[in-house]
Amino acid sequence: MNKIRMALLAFLLVLFTTLTSTTYGLSGKTLSQGIYSARDSNLLIGTPMTVKIDSPSGKAIIFILDSDYSMKEMVKLESESTEHTLKPFDYGSLIIVVGNSSVTFF
Repeated sequence: MNKIRMALLAFLLVLFTTLTSTTYGLSGKTLSQGIYSARDSNLLIGTPMTVKIDSPSGKAIIFILDSDYSMKEMVKLESESTEHTLKPFDYGSLIIVVGNSSVTFF
């Protein structure tokens, strides 16, 4: 009986962890103009993320810097390019958002 309870508890723990991480990944995080740390912004670390511009008439440039402040990636988002997939973030990544529109990471 104790083994069944432990197996059920382990199954529920794995199920809960999977559902919450999937929900977190789909909900998205909106950032406006500014400088953000990937860790402090609660963005997913180690997995590619997609970024999209929120305003159809807005423009934004996103700079991704790694932990030694070298540029890892730069993305320019305009009304024609609504989404872009970014390389995975690491714990020391900095995200710089410049423009007249906020962007959403998901």
